[in-house]
Amino acid sequence: PPPPPPPRLLRPGRLALMMAVAVAIVVALLLAAACGGSDVAVIDHSAAISPGNSLIAEVQVTLSREARVFVEYDNPDAGRFRTALSEPGMAHTIPVVRLRPESEYAYTVGVQDADGAVTLGPSGKFTTGRLPAPLEFRQTWVSGRSTQPLILTNYSVGDYLYYLLWDETGNIVWYYTYEPVIGLHSGDNTPIRGAFQAIKQKPNGNLVYITYKCCITEITPLGEVIDRITAGDDAGIPHHDFMILEDGRILYPSYVHITLDDSANGGDADINVVVDTLNIWNPQTGRIERVWDSRDFWDITDPSQRVVWIERDSQYRWTHINSVNVGTRGNFILSIRNRRQVVSLAPDFRSIEWQLGGPDSDYVFPNPGDRFYGQHTASELPNGNILVFDNGFGRPDSKGGEYSRALELRLDNDNNTAVKVWEYRPTPDAYSRLISSAFRLNNGNTIVNFGNMTGDLFDPLLFVEIDREGKEVFRVETSQTGGPRNRTRRFRSHSDLAAIMGETMLRPPLDPIATDDDAYKSLFRIIREADGRLDRLPPAARAHFDVYLDGDRVIYRKEQCAVDDTADRFNLHIFPANPDDLSGDRQEYGFDNLGFDFPSRGVRYNGKCLAVAYLPGYEIARIRTGQRTPDGEPVWQAEFAPGR
Repeated sequence: PPPPPPPRLLRPGRLALMMAVAVAIVVALLLAAACGGSDVAVIDHSAAISPGNSLIAEVQVTLSREARVFVEYDNPDAGRFRTALSEPGMAHTIPVVRLRPESEYAYTVGVQDADGAVTLGPSGKFTTGRLPAPLEFRQTWVSGRSTQPLILTNYSVGDYLYYLLWDETGNIVWYYTYEPVIGLHSGDNTPIRGAFQAIKQKPNGNLVYITYKCCITEITPLGEVIDRITAGDDAGIPHHDFMILEDGRILYPSYVHITLDDSANGGDADINVVVDTLNIWNPQTGRIERVWDSRDFWDITDPSQRVVWIERDSQYRWTHINSVNVGTRGNFILSIRNRRQVVSLAPDFRSIEWQLGGPDSDYVFPNPGDRFYGQHTASELPNGNILVFDNGFGRPDSKGGEYSRALELRLDNDNNTAVKVWEYRPTPDAYSRLISSAFRLNNGNTIVNFGNMTGDLFDPLLFVEIDREGKEVFRVETSQTGGPRNRTRRFRSHSDLAAIMGETMLRPPLDPIATDDDAYKSLFRIIREADGRLDRLPPAARAHFDVYLDGDRVIYRKEQCAVDDTADRFNLHIFPANPDDLSGDRQEYGFDNLGFDFPSRGVRYNGKCLAVAYLPGYEIARIRTGQRTPDGEPVWQAEFAPGR
């Protein structure tokens, strides 16, 4: 074949032109890598934690031209999320929420151009800060995983008031600090804190909360106040709960102060009484309308209509509505604590459809144990059943005494009876005499909040998600140092939120990995479960601590416990039936010494002190136990043989 033609040489001008084209292609490819083919470039970006909230980050983004921006952010344990799209612009501040404390996140800037093309660009990192000191609980115990992405609660400790969002694995991922408001309805410059009460999310993501003696306030998730009505002649005194109606108006209970002449009943002629009304606030117009007044339906002068009059601040509380919810037909369900009654109001508020419990009840309880006492959060379920949190406040000993539970009742309109069809009563019993809540989820599970279990030493709080079979699928307990100035409370636990600011979940949080730090949590669960059995076991010895044998464990329990009770070391001497079972260095003493200090084997909750120690596997002849001071002086001592 003929030889190949010689190579064709490019002229210098053509070579330069081709090099310029190549450079342009490389630049275009680089822009495409940064902006996915879009002609919008990210010129600059940075991230910083909000100075007012350690769990909110702000990502600053500057673009080469107007476009929409979002941020994807990721933590290996906390999950991966994407913010909502911003409005078009060149300079953007993107709030990033749903963050865990003291955690590092990687973020990536995303751009959506005018044609809708979405691209990912440059990345960076930020690290969140610590929670406020009052939110760094003494202990937090979490088990299971919630079926809900977010759970919204309030939390108060001493004078500090917060709203919190927890993720499905029991981590706090958002908080809002309530600042005292000056001079509302008081006419002076006294800061008003009031009692932190219900909070709910509006469809636009904003949050509305109610503060007793103060106001109803709407805020953004960033804590910016949008709107507020304050206590006064028109608004009354908003308290406890509210409903966001379908048209955006807000229905809420309100206190009105009156003076009652009770001399006909042997009382004073000028008793100060607080009565309830229902008001509707229209945020669009600012108008407040009173739609219901308790005095129009019950005779306050009739002593039989009072049931429980609670005196507080030199005033008597008559009805004390603590929840309002919409029923299945547009009716309204009220929980009226002081009447120990749940009421259904007609949709037009002009009549009472039925009364459950309390005076003039339309239903009887064939089983007296199904009755509720001092209840909260009454709601009508889709099947017509009534769900309440039964606080058990004032429950007679003959009916089981004071314990709390979530209670579902079926109303039989043919026989006018109310019968328990489901309850959640934890083991051991938890008693929350005030506040608290129970809400049914769309999947049939129930979120139950025990929000006022005050103990002598530490104030434990508990919220649980339970399935229809009564199994706990998620449980969070927190404990804070107690005391008159450090009392902790949690009013409600809601779980009807999917997002805080429109963010979407790209990867869910991981379940916590067990570490050595979980040893205390495991010990707490063991002791809590054992405590529920102790009432059915005879104590092996009664002393300063009651001592129980529970299988291969020795359990110590003291009901009313003080710090001094646990300061001294516990002695536990095990005498074997066969001395040869002892190790060589213990045979000269004739017993095993399993002594311990309370912090290593004990927990405090509900005012009790409990500790557990495990017995050796050999046959035991007798056990000697007690406590001694650091100087060796006996505080108490007990000796017993197993099985006696």
